[in-house]
Amino acid sequence: MMWRFVLLVFPLSLMAQDPVIFSNDKYSGISGVGFSPTQPFFNPNPWDVNVIAEDIFVQNNYTYISNLSIVGIPGADIKSVNLFDNIMGVTGLHIQDYYNKAKGGYHFSSDLLGPSFSFTTDIQQKKYVFGLFTRVRTQGSALDIDNYSRINNTNTDAVYLYDFHPFKTNFMNWGEVGINVSTQIFEKKEFRLVLGGSLKYEIGYDAMKINSKSTANIVRTVDSNFATDGVLTNYNIDASYATAYDSEKKKYDFKSNGRGLGADVGLTFIKWNYRMEDYDYKISFNVLDIGYINFKGQNHHFRGRPFDFNSLSGRNINSPEELMHILSEEVYGDPDASLVGTDFSIGLPTSMHVNMSKRIRDDHYLNFDLVQRAPVFKNSLRRANIANVSYSVQKKILGYGASVSMYEFRDLQLGTYLRLGPLIIGSENFLPLFFKQKKLHSADFYFAIKIYPFIERNSDKPHRSNCRC
Repeated sequence: MMWRFVLLVFPLSLMAQDPVIFSNDKYSGISGVGFSPTQPFFNPNPWDVNVIAEDIFVQNNYTYISNLSIVGIPGADIKSVNLFDNIMGVTGLHIQDYYNKAKGGYHFSSDLLGPSFSFTTDIQQKKYVFGLFTRVRTQGSALDIDNYSRINNTNTDAVYLYDFHPFKTNFMNWGEVGINVSTQIFEKKEFRLVLGGSLKYEIGYDAMKINSKSTANIVRTVDSNFATDGVLTNYNIDASYATAYDSEKKKYDFKSNGRGLGADVGLTFIKWNYRMEDYDYKISFNVLDIGYINFKGQNHHFRGRPFDFNSLSGRNINSPEELMHILSEEVYGDPDASLVGTDFSIGLPTSMHVNMSKRIRDDHYLNFDLVQRAPVFKNSLRRANIANVSYSVQKKILGYGASVSMYEFRDLQLGTYLRLGPLIIGSENFLPLFFKQKKLHSADFYFAIKIYPFIERNSDKPHRSNCRC
């Protein structure tokens, strides 16, 4: 039925996480620019190049697969829950079932960092770090939506009149080309202040937003003692979309459907240790993803006669446009009546990030990161709230670490990473990758390939090398 189509088909690609542990590695360079625009300044190397990096994050508390790990998915025979045949996740293996909660949501992000680089230079005896980066990002948000699916798919008493409360959900797939600059703006004895910023040109490929503005009623019918999807009434729904997928050629083309600008800004305070040629501690405050993208697509509005979900049964729907025509025909009796405009915008997933890092001993660091989403613009994407504590060892060719994080400040996750020469692999939530979960509902994995010299340039060198005393 339509609600499951919206929640399951559109974004099982929804909400952002970052490779937090690796972003704290001083050798991360340009790879950490999306999490802290001052991070490239602390790279001991005079330059570095990111060849490719990918981070994929999935989290939800709406649906799950029983007794399975991520690596086990390709070879598993996954069945959908069926209460009539007594196929349930709580008792079976590899069953896709639903949490028996009143509210649920999805979170997913994919962040592909393409060819990018940063380099250090001196301008008027002052150190600057410049960077250029390219990214393709997919994010969205679907938070606190009524978990209607639990009615049919868990051992819950049948409900024949269901109130579906107002909700919003959105999704965006976009590219970025960004310029990053960071430099020291203040120094007094061993204390320093570093300012960094990124300006980003945004290219929108796909977007979707749905706003259900009133409490809709679902009247369910009874068939063989089982309640089935019935009729939707009292609905008031705005739906907008744009896509680069060509449904006629059945081919995806990275065609621009939107344009925008974005910005990141960061400020880092450092307590520098001249004897160790490293910081004793640093505190960083960052505001990320300020901006939005304007899209050309389709805006639809649905508010009318009762809608029977069974009218969608058996239909072969090949594109969002075809779906909108069908819904408009059912609601208004005219396939074009629901179309009300072509322009809409999606805000970037604005957030605040606070980082504190303490050097414990040579190459050993204790880090704390706090990310709080702070949506600014209308229809903004929602980044995940995260509290993360990590411990890492950061040497020239080898880096590794482990972390404990609280996703949305409630779900405990364990992470780890390894940097070995040009290869970086890691996860902020590695247990579901390899170990069977009673209820598999989340995972995170990232990797990167970088090119950088194995000869360091110390962060303090520009000050000493230019001293004419």
